[in-house]
Amino acid sequence: MTFFRAKAGTPPEAACCVVAPELAPPKKPSEAVTFNIHRLSFTIFLGAISAVPPLAIDMALPSLSLVQADLDASEAAAAAAIAIFLAGFSTAPVVVGPISDRFGRKPVMLGGLVLFTLCAVGCALAPTIGALLAFRLFQGVGAGAVGILPRAIVRDLFEGREARLQVASVSLVFSVAPLIGPTLGAAILGLGPWRMIYAVHAAVGVILASLAFALFKESHSPRHRRSLKPAAIVAGYSRALTNPMCAGFAVMNGLVFAGLFGYVNTSPLLFMQGYGVSKAAFAGLFAMTASGVIAGSTINNLLLRLHARPKAVLDGALALITLAGLAVLMIGVTGAHSTLAVVAPVMIYISCFGLVFPNASHEAVHPLPEIAGVASAVLMTVQMLFGALGGVAAAALYRDASPTSIGVVMTAGALAATALYALRLRRGVEA
Repeated sequence: MTFFRAKAGTPPEAACCVVAPELAPPKKPSEAVTFNIHRLSFTIFLGAISAVPPLAIDMALPSLSLVQADLDASEAAAAAAIAIFLAGFSTAPVVVGPISDRFGRKPVMLGGLVLFTLCAVGCALAPTIGALLAFRLFQGVGAGAVGILPRAIVRDLFEGREARLQVASVSLVFSVAPLIGPTLGAAILGLGPWRMIYAVHAAVGVILASLAFALFKESHSPRHRRSLKPAAIVAGYSRALTNPMCAGFAVMNGLVFAGLFGYVNTSPLLFMQGYGVSKAAFAGLFAMTASGVIAGSTINNLLLRLHARPKAVLDGALALITLAGLAVLMIGVTGAHSTLAVVAPVMIYISCFGLVFPNASHEAVHPLPEIAGVASAVLMTVQMLFGALGGVAAAALYRDASPTSIGVVMTAGALAATALYALRLRRGVEA
């Protein structure tokens, strides 16, 4: 061993152990190649993982008519490529949440991405509509498996304000996906057949799986691992569903999302059939209103960096959401509706959802660090359930080119969410 002279005053027992700098132990390879969790690259990675489901849905939308013609399918069968993906996506978290709490986030992430990728290849090569729908179902399962992980990973690694900032930043990246999805799908169709869309899905899956394998270090501590015995799984879900903050914020978030999805589901009827808006104009209009989520997420991120209190952010966001829902309802009831009159309050509603969602996600998952996968599964499943109910209700109530049905669902969801928050949840939020 090579030694060098220690500085004057160094104790003899310390001096004899001083190693020359050139012989200092090198860093372990795993330390050199993993994500730095405090860097933007890690946040973008988590955002990209969370964006897999909406990209897989929205990129496929422009291709449905081509699928119908190429595979000699009915219009309903072609459209089922979206619905059946959603079925797999919305049910997978219930099973995957406990698995991620038992084996960790990385194995589930890799397994979900591999399943997503293989099924995307299957979709690209599908010879019949039946084969396409089967692959889409399991592609949705893969997307659902990875979709719940970012919030659980944030809970594993961060606390307090830093956790809120991470959730807000991931939500911002996630919010871009629904906006660029249809545009990306249309651009791909300009270059080749509809099968290329699924080839791109496969490429995205390969890239993310490679990054996860090479750079992502397991975040779920072994001391928090849970058993997969049925009794343990039931106990975990029972704990999440009876935890006031987890269940309460999951329902509150779902109620607000019901109003948003009521608009998404009914807006084609209202604007294209009711107001005579062209398809191109509607696409631009939809992108403009959907960009409200990005605006809200950006504002939320900025407010957190300025040390705004989460309770104050939720107070203001829910108040504005309620007023926006009431405005849409009044526009419909009074008959003074027009495209601009409807879009303006809807923009406010959607933007404020961008404030509510990251804060509700944090509050729902934070109290349960050892079952963060289960808590995240509850959050996502409840959101999807309420979204489906809101979409169905708004479409069923739609009449006479009026936004009244959208206003009813938005107002009912907003009032119920605000009441739940004010009466049961607000006192538990950081002041």
